[in-house]
Amino acid sequence: MRFLLNGTITFSKNVEEAEQEIAKFLDDANKELLLRGVKEGDEETGARITQWDIKDNVLYLQIRSGHKVRSHDALLRLKNPLTQIIGKKYHIGVRSLHVDNYEITIPTGEGEYDIDFSAAESAAQISDIKIGNKNVIITIDNIDESDIKKQSTNRLIKHITIKHGNKTKDNVDNEIPMSEKQDLTFTMTKSTPGEIIAESPEFETYFEEDVTEKAIELGWIKKFPGRGQWFYGPQMTALQRIFEDILIENIVNRLEFDECLFPKLIPVPVMDKMRYLDGLPEGMYYCSAPKRDPELFNKFKQELAITREVPMNLLKEGLKDPNYVLSAAQCEPFYEFLSHEVLDEKDLPMKLYDKSGWTYRWESGGAKGIDRVHEFQRIELVWVGTPEQTNAIRDNTLELSHEIANELELEWYTEIGDDPFYLEGRKVESRGIEFPDIPKYEMRLKVPGREKGVAIVSANVHGTHFVEGFSIREAHQHKIWTGCTGLGLTRWLFGFLAQKGFNKENWPKLIQERYNTTKTPKMITWPTKS
Repeated sequence: MRFLLNGTITFSKNVEEAEQEIAKFLDDANKELLLRGVKEGDEETGARITQWDIKDNVLYLQIRSGHKVRSHDALLRLKNPLTQIIGKKYHIGVRSLHVDNYEITIPTGEGEYDIDFSAAESAAQISDIKIGNKNVIITIDNIDESDIKKQSTNRLIKHITIKHGNKTKDNVDNEIPMSEKQDLTFTMTKSTPGEIIAESPEFETYFEEDVTEKAIELGWIKKFPGRGQWFYGPQMTALQRIFEDILIENIVNRLEFDECLFPKLIPVPVMDKMRYLDGLPEGMYYCSAPKRDPELFNKFKQELAITREVPMNLLKEGLKDPNYVLSAAQCEPFYEFLSHEVLDEKDLPMKLYDKSGWTYRWESGGAKGIDRVHEFQRIELVWVGTPEQTNAIRDNTLELSHEIANELELEWYTEIGDDPFYLEGRKVESRGIEFPDIPKYEMRLKVPGREKGVAIVSANVHGTHFVEGFSIREAHQHKIWTGCTGLGLTRWLFGFLAQKGFNKENWPKLIQERYNTTKTPKMITWPTKS
């Protein structure tokens, strides 16, 4: 496919005085920005600005492209970098993007596409259809910035095309943009996801059994009826509090984070702004409020009283549509806290943390033991600052985690993450977001007998992902990024016990000195004796 776009970028005021800077930016964009994700030698599949002009506060552009970087995506890519270049010097911002006229040439014939002309003619977005010898040219007029960001054009193309050899319209793999073929993690990360970048020295381990089974046997934990949930007894809780104290003393306090209390019931629109729904909508617990319908709930109570079985059909009928999710990332409230606010670079970085409750994720078939659960506790560190500050803070949280693990004589390794929570499961990013070279590092404690360790630290830099999504601004239009590091208390505990076991004599002194022996609650029938 070939794309020819005529469109505009409208600024907050006259930009003719910035023409020299804009000219250089556009020339550089043709060489790098609009070819990002395109293999060397395959440049014709990328995008190129072929004409441009400036009049008053409007930049007029013509962009031609192949199928890897489509012209409308190229227009989006220009927005943020252009704002950064002229904003600082001229105090000019980008007000809007617009596509005036968009011609899309779709190859037809053997090995190419068939066109569903009925669907094309009924599509209100298409203003003209021209049938050629070996192609069909469709024209779309007046596409606003919102529709560009929503990828409406790509969905329209999929709606009207049928790839030869496929029975459905939705499989047009040979022409899908590069960003849609793989998770964004793999297209955005400059190094290889999964590559180990640091590792501990060897330490002595003392345990080879199953941690969960042993904890059950000793009465440290008990299975809760909910999937992926556990009752943590006094011994396990006491040990977790020790790890919490150590992590706060040696990471949180040393890096001068301030504590907050974050909500754990998150409105669905907040998750949408995070783009979490685009990637892992199936990985969350959704919450519904009850309707105001006393008659229905009286009927519910009556049926329950008679049958002593919960009438799920009536319960479903009495619930509103899901409006909330249980916190799946723990950092969500931080970005909403900053939403539509203006920050001053001189006051940055802002560093906050939360340790006030549970995080919830639906693991589908993945829940097992206490190392992969639906309900778990973490210390969540979040920050906003300049790109340099943001990267440095992320690296500091990771380095201090390495130091603590070494002091506790735990074997660990750190790898480049292959599933940053804000990219996982997503194929497309159409907003011109600036991403870091490495979005995520993941630190894991080794588990004897297992090839893969248990993840205990997730250290992330988001670039402008949340800055754009939540409309966070710097007063002088300087570039700001966000970052977060999750310290998984439940996972630290599991990894520690997997290596050192339940015999306190084998624990490092730092833990022994802090641990006060607690009693298992006494019941005749529990814990079950093996």
